[in-house]
Amino acid sequence: MSGSNTTPPTGVVRSSALSFVASAQPQISDNPVDPSLVTGPSQTSNEQMMAAERLVPAGLKALCDAYSRLYPEQPNPLQVTTRLKYWLGGQDPLDYISMYWNPGKPEENIPPHWHYVSFGLSDLHGDGRVHPEGGSESGYGLELTLRLAAAGPAPLWPAALLQSLARYVFTTGNKFCAGDHISWHAPLDGDSESRVRHLLVAEDPQLPAIDTPHGTVKFIQMVGCTGRELKAAQRGSGFDVLKLIAEDPRCGGSWLVTRARRASARKVRSARTGNAPALLAGVSARVKWLPYTLDTEESTSPQLSPTVERQIKETLQRGLNCMGSAERTVPEGHNMSTDSFEMSSIERALPQIPELMQGSWRCEDTVEYLEGVHVVMNAEGASLLPLAIHGRISHGRHFTWRCGPRAITFVTGGVSGALPTVTRPYAQRGPWLQMLIPPELARDMSPQLVPLSRLADTDSESEDEGEAPAPPPSLPLTLSWPKYKLKITIVPDCEFVA
Repeated sequence: MSGSNTTPPTGVVRSSALSFVASAQPQISDNPVDPSLVTGPSQTSNEQMMAAERLVPAGLKALCDAYSRLYPEQPNPLQVTTRLKYWLGGQDPLDYISMYWNPGKPEENIPPHWHYVSFGLSDLHGDGRVHPEGGSESGYGLELTLRLAAAGPAPLWPAALLQSLARYVFTTGNKFCAGDHISWHAPLDGDSESRVRHLLVAEDPQLPAIDTPHGTVKFIQMVGCTGRELKAAQRGSGFDVLKLIAEDPRCGGSWLVTRARRASARKVRSARTGNAPALLAGVSARVKWLPYTLDTEESTSPQLSPTVERQIKETLQRGLNCMGSAERTVPEGHNMSTDSFEMSSIERALPQIPELMQGSWRCEDTVEYLEGVHVVMNAEGASLLPLAIHGRISHGRHFTWRCGPRAITFVTGGVSGALPTVTRPYAQRGPWLQMLIPPELARDMSPQLVPLSRLADTDSESEDEGEAPAPPPSLPLTLSWPKYKLKITIVPDCEFVA
């Protein structure tokens, strides 16, 4: 961290891309120079400027210029940098994160705040060391920002948060877009009393998109939100929730400044209202499927064969035991749960089934029809089962849970391009399973699924501030519809085995 007016915390690297840009400019010497040695003042000055420009990568300079236009009085802001750059084998993809002081607009309920901005999701160097060359976008085409209401010196946890989010983008290839929401399931500032435990995604209100020598770059702002606000975004529109947050004078104003210690925006309600289809059509979650097997109480025969018994035991053991491969990993330097984000973040609503068939599934021509299915998913994914049935399937829409290349999609008979049929309701194409949910099955599933929405309430508030929220169902939990040869098992994150 560097800056002329603030002492950096112990152990933080003093390094600044912006101070490097400043120091690369030609300096005026106090010592007299023999005029006979000067070939021309303008020529020398131009050569020095050109030499300085060559020292600063074009993509980096474009970002520096954009930030400097917004903060011309802060040429050398506070900044953190990685000790070992990503392109040299380091684990942190953001080369720098700068922190600018913003006075806000108190008269408009925009508080003074620190403005964190990233360097590294776009292409800084243009030589292929991190991002492929070419294309209309620079690198991933975005940089991350976050605004934190000021309560003293700039804390480092927002920088660690942005670094973790960037690591997710580099690891998965999933990019953030305005309107998205991110399940984090931990206080953003590490304070156990904070209700701000998740993130919404917006466009930065003061940093418009720019054109760089390597392509376009958008500035995507992370906005801290409560569990209730996250749930409202999942069941409605992230843009609508952002609007309600901006309108509440307690919540940071129209610039969506994050306040780590606040309650939910007053007008936000997590329950769905009206009978319109839900906008959310897809999520990332821990999900898989197994062969369908009958439990003892479901079998019409007096006793299961030893082979079937062994298969059931092995299936349940694989699905419910906690394995080392599912252990949480937290990036060094902060104590937030990146695991809950990496496996459960909400992606953009998936459009139409034919478009889903593009990409990794397109090359899979063989369709396998299954007799039955046993779905296993984590609590975060299962909490959206009621939404999938009530908000999507009942309106003739589809809903998808995706885990890396693997995906499960609920469809209805009216979804164009769907693979299942009434007589063959479970169709698998490569790592993609489509499940036909007919109206009668949706009606049977509905009463059993309603309590699952409370699985996402463990860090939320009750709709009635004077009433404690109902407890979530105990896990692991298996729901079964033998007539349709369908089971769904919900397990805690730490017990999910991929």
